Amino acid sequence: MKQKSDINKIGRSVNFKFIFKLMLFGMISTGLMATQAAAFEIITEEDMVQKTVMKEDFIKTADNVIVLMDTSQSMNHRWQKDATKSKLEAAKEVLTNGTRNLPDLGYNAALYEFSPFEALYPMGPLDKEKFVEAINSIKADAEGATFLPRALRNLEPVLQGASGKTVVFIFNDGTYSEMAGLKDPGDIATELAEKYNVCFYVIGENNSSMLAQKRLQDMAKANECSRLIPTAKYINNPQYNSGALYVVKTTSEVVTVSDMKAVGAKGVNILFDFDSVVIRPEYQAGLDQIGEFMQENPNSYVVLAGFADSVGDQEYNLGLSRRRAESAGAYLQENANIDADRIVVEWFGKLNPVADNSTPEGRRLNRRVESAVGFNE
Repeated sequence: MKQKSDINKIGRSVNFKFIFKLMLFGMISTGLMATQAAAFEIITEEDMVQKTVMKEDFIKTADNVIVLMDTSQSMNHRWQKDATKSKLEAAKEVLTNGTRNLPDLGYNAALYEFSPFEALYPMGPLDKEKFVEAINSIKADAEGATFLPRALRNLEPVLQGASGKTVVFIFNDGTYSEMAGLKDPGDIATELAEKYNVCFYVIGENNSSMLAQKRLQDMAKANECSRLIPTAKYINNPQYNSGALYVVKTTSEVVTVSDMKAVGAKGVNILFDFDSVVIRPEYQAGLDQIGEFMQENPNSYVVLAGFADSVGDQEYNLGLSRRRAESAGAYLQENANIDADRIVVEWFGKLNPVADNSTPEGRRLNRRVESAVGFNE
């Protein structure tokens, strides 16, 4: 602990001007602290600072969102990235999260399951809560054949009636049932892309079948804006939605704001029994607050000032007040692991009383240690 004689050595590194302002309240004034020990109080001051404020604007890049969800039997198989889920469960999860995180930009939306083809949310203004309810209505146990070609053909009248750009999200594992008179899904997607303002985002993977994986890739080649995204990658990268449905424009602005910053703290007053240096239990919590504050602010330090009542001569009371301040410092070292170099000890004996020494109550209030926390400059 730095002692009174050490103050000049550290005067250039610590803000004693601030500390003396804090402790002026107790060391020099004789009436303001005469009733109770002050509670721990963080001292702040207003500081005008310049900050860079980042602003994000969402710009819509599509007008309509259509989801085709494969609910055929093959979607009951375990998802390769997480065996606790089926492919269908993983698809429902990613679609639910994507819907909830979608900014409200006035989209029209539709949700269709196929096998068989059924509208769970017919094309109309997007209500995210109702859309999630429609997702949850999809049965957990997928069954039946995969009529993907028919589902794509059934989209044509929907695309005809849509205004603006449409993005179709297809959740499929690359398997489908061939149907007489209908082309492969990749060919149908290409035809639709040539006729309408539409992009296909194919969400899925099939690592066990090269043919199934090729079918997914063929749908994703419908035009330049279409793509294939593995389910796991789509789950972990929500920015795929931002690329398909909106873009984020980020701008920055430097503004001057008022900021309250901590410049120190006024600690508790620790009172002592007659001729004692023992920290009484009721004052330990106050020292603990100081220790916690100093742990959170490693560039802080504490000044502990010891005092005595008027009983006895000044020489003895100087030593007694010093031992009281050192006792408080030792408590911070032992219980809060505060380094001794961060503790400044001062002692004043019977000087600067805060109460009348002619009464027992006044002498009790004068047997004290005052504390203040500051920051290194």
